[in-house]
Amino acid sequence: MLTLAEKARVLGIDDKNGINACKLLGVAFTTAMGILVRMCEKRLLTTSEALAKLEGLAKYGRYKKSSLEEATRQLEAAT
Repeated sequence: MLTLAEKARVLGIDDKNGINACKLLGVAFTTAMGILVRMCEKRLLTTSEALAKLEGLAKYGRYKKSSLEEATRQLEAAT
């Protein structure tokens, strides 16, 4: 895995099989939704900007409804 070879601190990934591999190998990872939440917490995006981007992920991505709802709650709480 390139992440291990390059000694990356964190891997950005949304693929279910890849996430499972990260968990098995102990590789730190985050998802697109996780990045949005963190950017909102750090005030790099406003809540409305982050929610608009989350809508794009919901429209074009393949995410569970429960994951999208949780990300929405986290974004709204980040303000």
